[in-house]
Amino acid sequence: MTATRPNTHRAPGRAVAFRGARVAPKVAAATGGAVVVAGLGLVGTQSATAAGTVWDEVAQCESGGNWSIDTGNGYYGGLQFSSSTWKAFGGAEYASTANQATKAEQIAVAQRTLHAQGPGAWPTCGKKAGLTRANGGADPNAQPGGGSTPAPEQPGTGAGLVVDGKFGPATTRALEGWVGVPQDGSLSTGDIKALQTKIGANPDGKIGAETTRKLRAAIGHGDNGVWDFRTNYATVKALQQFLNG
Repeated sequence: MTATRPNTHRAPGRAVAFRGARVAPKVAAATGGAVVVAGLGLVGTQSATAAGTVWDEVAQCESGGNWSIDTGNGYYGGLQFSSSTWKAFGGAEYASTANQATKAEQIAVAQRTLHAQGPGAWPTCGKKAGLTRANGGADPNAQPGGGSTPAPEQPGTGAGLVVDGKFGPATTRALEGWVGVPQDGSLSTGDIKALQTKIGANPDGKIGAETTRKLRAAIGHGDNGVWDFRTNYATVKALQQFLNG
């Protein structure tokens, strides 16, 4: 990410151990923090896959392993995503809130979040589970089910882009073509100013929340709270679809 985003998962709380019983959602909500079932072994040295491994450990701590939990506390699903984080990393393409998505979809969004924010996005439970970018499978283009990184973009100037949510040279050239500047595949300050002028944003040559919001509006999407559209999977994907059209 080009700007530091504050962690938007559950705030660090005092871990509470429960022996011999599964943690009930009401109990988890009442603690205001991470909940851990006694006797869990950490698997921080193992690689994460769609099966979960380290993510199962994080989920066990965050939600008692309940991937469809919604206690009304503003955080959803097994990994306790806030609505803003869920949307910022492309979760809205699967469901409006994390608890309505599948486990594999939640893990994919978590891997994108991990790539941008690091294990600190889960300050208490990430640490307890030994979560790292490596064992969590950090990937800005993670797909449900542990799919590999999408194929590289093919050269294009607005038609035939691979819709993969990855802002690379081909997408840049297509965007430059739409804006009306030389298509060199590198978004310069001048290119950004031209883009901002086209979409009605302040032409300061710096991509921020306003530019991203105005661009999303220009391609038919509402504000999702993202700071830099180039790093947001869902926004880049929507942009590629728009440029292909």
